[in-house]
Amino acid sequence: MPGSILENTVDPPLPAPKAHLANAPLLQPRRDTLKDGRRRVSLYPITGGANSLPPGLVRYLHAEFSAEIERGCTYPMEQAMTLERFRDYWFGTFAVVALIEEEDAGKIGLHERDWEKVCLGTFYIKPNYPGRCSHVCNAGFLTCAAARGQGAGKVMGKAYLEYAPKLGYKYSVFNLVFANNPASIKIWDGLGFEVIGRVPAAARLANSEEMVDALIYGRVLQ
Repeated sequence: MPGSILENTVDPPLPAPKAHLANAPLLQPRRDTLKDGRRRVSLYPITGGANSLPPGLVRYLHAEFSAEIERGCTYPMEQAMTLERFRDYWFGTFAVVALIEEEDAGKIGLHERDWEKVCLGTFYIKPNYPGRCSHVCNAGFLTCAAARGQGAGKVMGKAYLEYAPKLGYKYSVFNLVFANNPASIKIWDGLGFEVIGRVPAAARLANSEEMVDALIYGRVLQ
């Protein structure tokens, strides 16, 4: 379930505001349940960058994100990033990784696992604008292909609404939610976001013969 992002895949990410830097290390893992009501999910805040994660997990998420870009339906990029660029782009500010909960929950950094079986997805949180507007944040979401249809996107969306205000952000903007992506639209509508703008014919997507509009979603964070 990709979210929506102000895409700049070349330059370093915008600096996080002071409240973000102060509060990020205090955040704790979040627990939730998938829509089947049985499988538990652990959502881990990642504040130490990609080096704080098992290398196999970073490689797996890079492969998943690359495949999503190559499908050409949800993200605006036309070419996949290198692994090194992905590490900084996704984990350079703040990110969350969602895993099926296991008996050793809480030990994400201690050993490798079969990530295709246990990793549901990931999202990041960054400032959407610099400086005096940096209290407005933005996020990008990725649901792993093997985990789709299980409610992982909504679980991550709920976690985003918990973590973003704790990082000091006051408002959320999603810049590019493509109008032909009903899964994302359903999640954001259900979580209290509002369409605050529309960009006509914003994208050339692989799943549409016509140019696709992009919705701009916003929500107050509390």
